[in-house]
Amino acid sequence: MRKFAVWTAGLAALLSASSLSYAAENVTFWQFSTNPNDIAAWKAAIEGFEAKNPDIKVNMEIVPWSEQQQRLVSALTAGGLPDVSMLGNNVVAQFQAAGALEPLDEYFKAYDAENKTDVASNVWPGDKGYYHLADHWWASPVSVETRALYFRKDLLKKAGIDKAPETWEELASAAKKLTGDGVYGMGLSMSLDYFTVQNFMSAYLGYGASMLTTEGKCGFDTAQFKDALTTYVSIYKEKATHPDASTMDGNTFRRGFLDGKYAMILSDPSLYRDLQKEKPAFLDQVDIAMVPAGPKGRDGFLGGWPLVLWNASANKDAAAKWIMYATHGDGLKALATAGGFIPGSIEIAKQAPWDEFPYKLFVEQLQNARPYQYPHEAIPQMGQLEVDTIQKAVQAVALGQQDVEAATKQLCVNIDKTLAR
Repeated sequence: MRKFAVWTAGLAALLSASSLSYAAENVTFWQFSTNPNDIAAWKAAIEGFEAKNPDIKVNMEIVPWSEQQQRLVSALTAGGLPDVSMLGNNVVAQFQAAGALEPLDEYFKAYDAENKTDVASNVWPGDKGYYHLADHWWASPVSVETRALYFRKDLLKKAGIDKAPETWEELASAAKKLTGDGVYGMGLSMSLDYFTVQNFMSAYLGYGASMLTTEGKCGFDTAQFKDALTTYVSIYKEKATHPDASTMDGNTFRRGFLDGKYAMILSDPSLYRDLQKEKPAFLDQVDIAMVPAGPKGRDGFLGGWPLVLWNASANKDAAAKWIMYATHGDGLKALATAGGFIPGSIEIAKQAPWDEFPYKLFVEQLQNARPYQYPHEAIPQMGQLEVDTIQKAVQAVALGQQDVEAATKQLCVNIDKTLAR
């Protein structure tokens, strides 16, 4: 009789566990980083979420950044979209315009009501231009990043420069003075690479240029843009950056700064992490300043990525719970700390460890970090414009293939063709 009772109790427990498992809602999550540290951080975040929400199971699938655009576009037509995924900030508008994303407004409101927060007010100003489109929120930011000016104090002192350059014109002048003895003044890209547009956009926005007009056409055919392009390319023309800058990528420039080949470079916080890891002899001579300003302001590049909810999801409420956990409050703080990135929440980014060097300066710069198309909302063609237009104008002027006037006109022809599609 006792054996029967034990057996029936075990069966009941098994059936109960099976029932719970069957009742759990499954959320498929596409995560784009293949970095082991990032994967571990996301696994820990999922464990924390599932502990608080035992009725929801998050299934993480790794889709490398290099494949994500093709995989998502294919899934849009053939099926198989996840419930939730990461997404590049510059392509949210593309998928929103295609009708593929679910707005998050109601989930923001529900989270605020439950937690007495105002999550929209904690989004970085520049991120609103990427994610708040047509009066709705289409993404919830996880990570943000921007650029700042790394410089060698010892080399500036040797060249008779008493402080980091404040403006783009001062940067060009300092880069020329700092060049010599096997060191280039500035690691500045002129190539068909993300590094070029991510650096140059700080110049054209600082000079008051705008990618778009109010009519939705190319807005670069202006004196402000031409002045910015002239100043930026002058650093190459004056031989104050590497002679192969027209073909080099961002990683090569970063490597060069780590190896002591450049006196200055615009880069993100991870460069300082690499400096601490490698411990070059000049480590104690490295300092960081805000990006150079133009005549109209000091604008930095705004990178980062959010989580989005795909409207094909059959488990939207469960999926939205995962999004809100990973992009707000203690869930985001733990994830950002483990992942080593600046969180997409202003409130959290003002806490430790982001209130200390080197993060503190980057957090300050983020208040004036902008999307490429600032002051306008992101547009569906943003991803293509980022990779296929501005860099060509910079490279053409640097190599002497076109003057500033001709390169600017050709740039606007290219942009307008893309906008017309």
